[in-house]
Amino acid sequence: MWPEVMHMWRGLVLLSILVVAACTNGAREVSRSGEPNESDTPPPAASIDLETVDLVELITWDQLDFFGMEQVKTGPTARILEAIAASGDDRFIAVLLDLAFQPTPYQELAYELLPEVFGPHQGRWVVDWIDQRGFKEPADDLPSYLEFKQHLLATIVPGFADFLDPSQPRTISAQEVVWGGVNIDGIPPLEHPEFIAPEEATWINDDDLVIGVEIGGDARAYPRRIIDWHEMVNDTVGGIPVSLAYCTLCGSAILYDGRVGDEVYEFGTSGLLYRSNKLMYDRTTRTLWEQYTGEPVWGPLVGSGIRLDILPVVVTTWQAWYADHPDTTVLSIDTGFVRNYGPGVAYRDYFASDELIFPAPSGEGPLELKASVYAVRVDDELTAYPIALLQERGLLHDTIGSLEVVVLATTDGNGGRAYESGGWTFSVVDLEAGTLQSEDGTRWQVTESSLIADDGRTMARLPGHNSFWFAVTNHTSDSRLYTE
Repeated sequence: MWPEVMHMWRGLVLLSILVVAACTNGAREVSRSGEPNESDTPPPAASIDLETVDLVELITWDQLDFFGMEQVKTGPTARILEAIAASGDDRFIAVLLDLAFQPTPYQELAYELLPEVFGPHQGRWVVDWIDQRGFKEPADDLPSYLEFKQHLLATIVPGFADFLDPSQPRTISAQEVVWGGVNIDGIPPLEHPEFIAPEEATWINDDDLVIGVEIGGDARAYPRRIIDWHEMVNDTVGGIPVSLAYCTLCGSAILYDGRVGDEVYEFGTSGLLYRSNKLMYDRTTRTLWEQYTGEPVWGPLVGSGIRLDILPVVVTTWQAWYADHPDTTVLSIDTGFVRNYGPGVAYRDYFASDELIFPAPSGEGPLELKASVYAVRVDDELTAYPIALLQERGLLHDTIGSLEVVVLATTDGNGGRAYESGGWTFSVVDLEAGTLQSEDGTRWQVTESSLIADDGRTMARLPGHNSFWFAVTNHTSDSRLYTE
């Protein structure tokens, strides 16, 4: 979500909804003369059988009469919402949470009713109430709720209806899907952008963070100050079609191989979020994918067994990357979009805060929510190495499953790299020069693809990326935190 929109989207979109309502003809909850009809008198909340309510019928604001906006708190919809709050039935509480969280005319009423369910509000607006419910599964969603959620979000962005089709298979609960505040591709991906030589990038600073990638000798630097504004880069590196999927909310820039069998997938940003992580979509089938796992979660590809391969990246400073890769190219600042690409401009407040903006049910653990970790991926298992510990030690030895690994800090301390260790114990000879020594006295060179011994032996690089800790606990089921 664009930084300027973070604190304004709810109010602005609600205003637009009210303006649309003012321009519509007629109203569902009042007569055209403005006088309530006898048949319109809403039943008392206590007499409403929620099992028989068509939840889609709650979405009436596209037909509200401007002069009848007071009906929001007195009409039939209000009575149904009161019945939901009084019932405490978790199957229906999601409706109240959605109406309170998303910009709708019923936002204020829903917010007033929620303390009946959860008690007085203590923290981050309605987000804490959503988190309080914990993880939800697809089986927790009533069929009528799925249709309600589809129609609700389609009143904000019509294209969301295609993404949230109740007839399509899914592996996530609709109750945990929220709007991120922008349109589909409202955070515009970069499509095969221009890269330039370092001497042309006169605007870049030595301490600017970059996402470093090298495939087949093709080294590229993606400055964070640029991709913070775009969050998705569809590119080709070393002849491999890739997508650099970056979720600023999770602090995770993950490089995916776009090849799956004979297909090549490119991705956009849906504008929807799941557990404070972006849902991306592929341009071929418009299936929603989870950015953190590279798996389809709602749409035609769910159940296909597809999972994108993750490729290694490193977060480091431009100075460190350029020193190690003098032949690198760097993403051009001339992206074709008008943005303030100044250092640290985008998401400054979010990165400086310990708080999350959007719901993420799992908030407990040994690390702070936004503590930085280096996430190493081996098969389906993720191991998180605290960046602070990695920086302090320089390197860490570990075993993931049956695979022995060594994880190295970057020279600037902002990220890491992980390799198979082959059972060898390594010590740092010169981290600046990228050299290690194994216990048999052999010297090894650190490269982006492998550790290379003086005698020609190699140890393969493992997929890994930076991440905030909360993303690990909310988006992986087979993960662990490295502890000494």
